[in-house]
Amino acid sequence: MPLIVPCLDVAAGMRLAEAFMLRGRVMLPGGKVLVDEDVDILRRKYPDAILKIGDPILDSLVEFEDDSRDREVATTARSRITTAVADVHQRLATQSSHGGIDYNKARSVVSDVMEFLAQNPVSSALLDRNMDSGSPLAEHAGTTFYLAMVLGSAVRDYVARERQRQTSASRLSGSIAMDLLPLGLGAMFLDIGMMPLSHIFADGYKLTEEDRKLIRNHPLVGADLLPEYLPTGVKMIVRTHHENYDGSGYPNAMAGPTLHVFTRIARICDAFAAATATRAYRGRKSPARAIWEMSVGPFQKFYDPVLMKVFSSLIQPFPIGAKIKLADDSAAVVVRYNRKDPFKPMMVLAFAEDGTRLPKEALRPMQPEELTPDAPTRIAMYAGEDLEYLHEQPMPLPIAPEEPKGKSPPLTIDSVLEAAYP
Repeated sequence: MPLIVPCLDVAAGMRLAEAFMLRGRVMLPGGKVLVDEDVDILRRKYPDAILKIGDPILDSLVEFEDDSRDREVATTARSRITTAVADVHQRLATQSSHGGIDYNKARSVVSDVMEFLAQNPVSSALLDRNMDSGSPLAEHAGTTFYLAMVLGSAVRDYVARERQRQTSASRLSGSIAMDLLPLGLGAMFLDIGMMPLSHIFADGYKLTEEDRKLIRNHPLVGADLLPEYLPTGVKMIVRTHHENYDGSGYPNAMAGPTLHVFTRIARICDAFAAATATRAYRGRKSPARAIWEMSVGPFQKFYDPVLMKVFSSLIQPFPIGAKIKLADDSAAVVVRYNRKDPFKPMMVLAFAEDGTRLPKEALRPMQPEELTPDAPTRIAMYAGEDLEYLHEQPMPLPIAPEEPKGKSPPLTIDSVLEAAYP
């Protein structure tokens, strides 16, 4: 299993375990041994990029969890939806009417991908950041769809278990399971109303007041674009996907109890996908930062806390092989995910304070309970990001208003990222 390190930490003599990809292009091939010139370019031009470095010695000493299957499933599902959405967007851009769009074809694609995910369930939602569809909206739709299907499946399975626990087997026979097709189609078309706003994704673009008005209205525009014959609930999801749990969302300021569970799922997945997107959103957040802000930090009031708890158990912010700096300046390597607490992965202490690899006899498995806020072995930094915020006192869980507030506050945003997150 390769070590996963930021470009700022690479050195001459290291070997790339996998190709360094950027927006679908191979920048450096897998297997290449880095020379001084490579290191200089990587540090100057791509300081935030992450590389996979081969470490056969550590690999022979430590048993790493294999997450390759989950990544393969995620990439397949996202790319298929991304392609379908890009096709719809292209047709919308070249036609005066959306009547020529074959939404039945889109529905068929969603059904096929849902069947693929049902046959290949994932234990963790792992995202490959090297996708490049040429369309940020299509790429975002692929990620949001995949996350919504993973979260929706987890919720559906929980509901099924609860029904089985509370109801006799005889009464359960013939019961209807939660149909995720409306959720899948809704997630696929969440931002179809953003099509007229494709210009705002240009790097460095400053939003105008007209842009802000169109952003506020894009859920309504998108819902109106979709045909009536789509399954019940699809248009509702598109129309309400920017409503917040605390009633502060737009366009209608609906509150938690009034929102369908599919809307609440879509809201979480849409926000996380936007916050962590590798392109189009300058100033993007790391998965760790986004999960923390959404689950225990300043933005948790916007999301259903129960669904957010499930979501944070599915998303793993630190990949297998991640080299994480600890508070005492030593470093540990992630070897297994912790699905109860993603911020406390199973790790092996493998590097001394001076950065040298520890000898075999000094390697030490670390338990999650060692990563307490006041421990010298607490997680401190990964990929150049200071992670001390993970140890701050969690904010109180949000309480949803019993009734909708009725009027959404003014939408004050200055960038594409702020338009979609939190």
